[in-house]
Amino acid sequence: MRFKPYQLAIIAVIVAVLAVFWNLYSKSVEDDFANISRTEVTRIGDHYTGTYHRPSCPNVKQIYKGGKEFTNQGEAKAAGYNPCKRCDPDGPNE
Repeated sequence: MRFKPYQLAIIAVIVAVLAVFWNLYSKSVEDDFANISRTEVTRIGDHYTGTYHRPSCPNVKQIYKGGKEFTNQGEAKAAGYNPCKRCDPDGPNE
């Protein structure tokens, strides 16, 4: 199958636009992880998903009605919550 010149130009523009959006998305994800603090003590539980997060986790912004605050991860686990895989609230402290 042979492409016509205008079809190749359209494909090139689409690829370029996708590359730009991928770079913007990657930068956004890097910024999210750069702002996660490892020294926070409190944890925020999301009753809808059953997970708990560090207060600086980007997913906390999406919790419906603020979530439930725990004083530590042991209290969150005792309440039946699972750790977030994005911010790793059980991870090592800095």
